[in-house]
Amino acid sequence: MTDALLQGKITDDAIEKMRRRIGYPNPTLRNGYVDWPWNEYATRDGFRQFAHGYGDLNPLYTDRTYAESTRWGSSIAPPGFEWTMGIDRSPELPSELAESTRGALRGVHLFNAGHEGWFYRPIVPGDRLYRSGVLAHVEEKVSDFAGRSVIATNEHTFTDETGGVVARRRPWYIHAERRDASSREKSGAAPDQRANYSMEELEDIDAAYDAEFIRGKETLYYEDVEVCAGPRMVKGPFEVTDLINFFMGAGWYGYGFPALRLARENRRRLRGFYSRDDFGAWDAIMRIHWQDEMARKIGVTAAYDIGPVRWTWLVHYCTNFAGDDGWVYRVRGEFRKFNYIGDTTWIEGQVVEKRIDPELGPLIELELTGTNQRGQQNTRGSATILLPSRAGGPVVLPTPPAGGTR
Repeated sequence: MTDALLQGKITDDAIEKMRRRIGYPNPTLRNGYVDWPWNEYATRDGFRQFAHGYGDLNPLYTDRTYAESTRWGSSIAPPGFEWTMGIDRSPELPSELAESTRGALRGVHLFNAGHEGWFYRPIVPGDRLYRSGVLAHVEEKVSDFAGRSVIATNEHTFTDETGGVVARRRPWYIHAERRDASSREKSGAAPDQRANYSMEELEDIDAAYDAEFIRGKETLYYEDVEVCAGPRMVKGPFEVTDLINFFMGAGWYGYGFPALRLARENRRRLRGFYSRDDFGAWDAIMRIHWQDEMARKIGVTAAYDIGPVRWTWLVHYCTNFAGDDGWVYRVRGEFRKFNYIGDTTWIEGQVVEKRIDPELGPLIELELTGTNQRGQQNTRGSATILLPSRAGGPVVLPTPPAGGTR
């Protein structure tokens, strides 16, 4: 192990090694010592803790009695909960391929740049899911922030005990060489100013929380929808406490950085994911999300969120808008700017289309944006929501894709 962060390089050979991994698990998204899911079985407590972790008060996910009175007849999980589940059933990497592609983009930092998810049926208490994750696409890119970089798209499929697909998620990551923030600033990129709020601004945020729209039992019928702007939602100021709450509900999202003795075991498997801190002790590089100094070492102005936080905020907007009788089928979120600790994001939606789809039935398409207190758009996305129809009746859940495996 080294005292400092690994400083890998993006080379033609490293990119080619990554491309050879397509169809198999991404070598830069590895399980450590803790390889079991955060939730092996779905529970009502798990649903509530996940929802509370991203600030959702919707009783459909947090109140058992309320949920049993809805069309679902039971507590159900918020979309996105599937990521906390899943016994790993990813394709096994052939030993020859594993050996020949070792070190693919090793020591190169990755930033989660977006997620797109599809949901086919509700997760209910007692469900046990299986997960298969593979690298789906590798693309080289040049950007002002990262210079030469690589975009790696992954696909995760979640299946039930019968092999039926419950949900599918495609997150993508920008792989960039690690550079100190000061070197990026010298290249002409001005750092963002940290958030600082007046009492009036905080009162505006509180008022937006008090006015948050939750449709609930008020059914939104397809016939009643107009192509127009939707409600506004606020998320912030985003504090370290909020990030901790998110992890408490959702888990570590991938690598896993367990405590104490388990951390020692983890370092045996994920050596490059640890460096020595101010105490001279080993700590996970995940601390870039709550330590400004560590974030600057990989080229970011300050500590920042993890991608699933903002994607889940978009899902939250959609479930509030859809109500109990709608079905959030698809949500896409692109992360355009860093969401630093202390930032506030204002989320807005626009209904841009309504149609009767030959396969999905009555639906609406939303465009979504998130804008921070600096006036910067830090998130852009879209969503598809299936709606009940006065003429056609309740929502019919989408047909899962073929190819689910155990």
